Amino acid sequence: MKKILFSFSLLLLFNLAKAQDLVKKIPANAFTVATIKGDNIFKLMFVKDFNESFVGKKLLEGTSKSLDKNFTTIEDFGINLDKNMYYFNQLTDSINYNCFLIPLKDATKFESLINNKDNRIKATGDTKTMVLPDSTGILKWNNNMLYFVNGSIKSTFFADSAKSARYGIKDIRFQNDEATLVDSAAVAVDSAYVTTADEPMVETTAAPPVKVKAKPKTATKKAAKKANGKKKTVKKKTAAKPKQEVEEEVMADAAMEAAEAVPAAERVNADYDLYQQERAEQDARKKRLAFTWITAQAEQIFNGSYQSIESNKSYTGSLDSKAIAELWVSSLQDVYNAVAPEFGTYGKSGMMKGYGSLNAKLFMDNKSFRISTGLELAQEQADSYKKIMNKKLNKNFLKYVNSDKAIGFMSYAIDTKAYLEELPTLMKQTYGSLVGARMDAEMDLGADLLSLLLDEEAVSKVIKGDALFIINGLNSKEVTYTTYDYDDDYNQKEVVKTKKETLPDFLFMFSSDDTRLINKLIKYGVNKNFVSAEGNIYKIVEKKSPIDIYFLIKDGIVFFGNSLTEIQAINSNRVNSQISKTHKNLLSKNNFSFLFNAKNLVGKVPASEIGGEETAKKFNSTLEKMGNVYMKSNPIKGRLVSADISAEIPNGHENALKYLFSLIENAAK
Repeated sequence: MKKILFSFSLLLLFNLAKAQDLVKKIPANAFTVATIKGDNIFKLMFVKDFNESFVGKKLLEGTSKSLDKNFTTIEDFGINLDKNMYYFNQLTDSINYNCFLIPLKDATKFESLINNKDNRIKATGDTKTMVLPDSTGILKWNNNMLYFVNGSIKSTFFADSAKSARYGIKDIRFQNDEATLVDSAAVAVDSAYVTTADEPMVETTAAPPVKVKAKPKTATKKAAKKANGKKKTVKKKTAAKPKQEVEEEVMADAAMEAAEAVPAAERVNADYDLYQQERAEQDARKKRLAFTWITAQAEQIFNGSYQSIESNKSYTGSLDSKAIAELWVSSLQDVYNAVAPEFGTYGKSGMMKGYGSLNAKLFMDNKSFRISTGLELAQEQADSYKKIMNKKLNKNFLKYVNSDKAIGFMSYAIDTKAYLEELPTLMKQTYGSLVGARMDAEMDLGADLLSLLLDEEAVSKVIKGDALFIINGLNSKEVTYTTYDYDDDYNQKEVVKTKKETLPDFLFMFSSDDTRLINKLIKYGVNKNFVSAEGNIYKIVEKKSPIDIYFLIKDGIVFFGNSLTEIQAINSNRVNSQISKTHKNLLSKNNFSFLFNAKNLVGKVPASEIGGEETAKKFNSTLEKMGNVYMKSNPIKGRLVSADISAEIPNGHENALKYLFSLIENAAK
């Protein structure tokens, strides 16, 4: 009975702890959710160790200085470091919300971070609210949690004239049209612009009228006497103009003189000042509207009742209790829509349809730190990619990898035939929604034509779909280049000079079961003097290239490289490379792989190319402290395609977090 009660108590405590997690405050329609797991972080490094670390000291010193207070530990901030902290955002057609949920352990300590808090904090029961000085954000908190939200209005929302009119927002435009500015009563916009029902409402700002008093022209006394002294001349009698017409002419002349009296630049400046004033008024309206919306959103998140992100199976399925940080994005199509609103219909055409949620997780332990990423696919796309990825790297590649000297390598392996067969389907999935349903027949016809034109079987024999690129070192080489000098008469003269450059020593290879086409290309290149031949080894003839590129076809593999010695060794079967077990597994078990061996780069980059001896010493010291960096793709599981990036921890470091902090400190010195 005691065991049953004890088990029940543990279950109750677990559920209570879970219920207190702030994730329940994140709405189900959140676009992005990021999590920092304080409990997992501070298992790797105690709070005391963090405070005494280089990063911790800089954080405490900077915060103390900016707030004119004395902080000795990050616990002085009042945050509960044993619980999860969250960032999430919500996207609407009118405003984007950026939100933070932070667990509090001591609200009083948090409030001590706020200067002049008595005048800035509004309390309602246990809940306190503070508006940022520019009214772009709101802080709300109680004894257990802190919530911060800010919002940014979407300009595309007010491009709709009906929506902008509903909120009293006008689109203010300024057109510098000198022809219209001459007339002081003219409107300062392009007269060719016509507002349509689909365009935003535009408020036109009139140029301010120039006030100049018109004086009638009268002769001076001297001129009058001079005129009287002259002999009278006989004048033809002309019909007298009506008084009203004379007055109109005088007024028109006065207006013209007034307009001409004001320089054009001054009139433009006056119009622009007025435009800026009107624009500022509209921006203020948008700012007030945004504040109204974020106030309502903050109240809803803090005190409202709604469905949580915990109800989203895609989100909950992406979580891993061992991660120290996590990121989840609802869908790739939503990302595309968010970053490309200016594309209009193209931005919402469904080009990313079939690509679901994205996720990334950060892991740290005593051996490495690793970032794991995943992308959900629609079933049809997942089936296509499974066929394409059903391929392994040519095992014969492995004997050309020397783990002791390789600075890095990258490989990929896909089934070329399957790729070409699935390409029409993938293109229709991607671009079919762009052209619309009315073009389905044309898309099907285009896909069939593509399949007809491509002989998938023949192409897959020429290029099988696997390749390996290796960088074995860096070499300094004296290269020639052409420049131009000028004599005293500015006549141009071509000059050939030399300089030293550090270039990679690389080797690239891919598989081919049918080299007839490649051989024909080689023969054509030799005939045209683009290629030179020495036995089975060929060289690309290019005077302007800083490196010599050699290639060789041997045992169903096409090799390219810039080391003649290495190509000759491959040709004569004198390669003596040793690949490590780790590198062998990385290359042979994954469709994509990448390696960077920092230690093999130490001392290879000349000091003159990285800022001198002191910088080179620092650079090499950092490389010596780094472990290998790897990237690899994982097999597709269900509808999830994933990949990992990892970095090893060298001996002498307790765990990945402390190792990372040591790298930061070393780089900052």
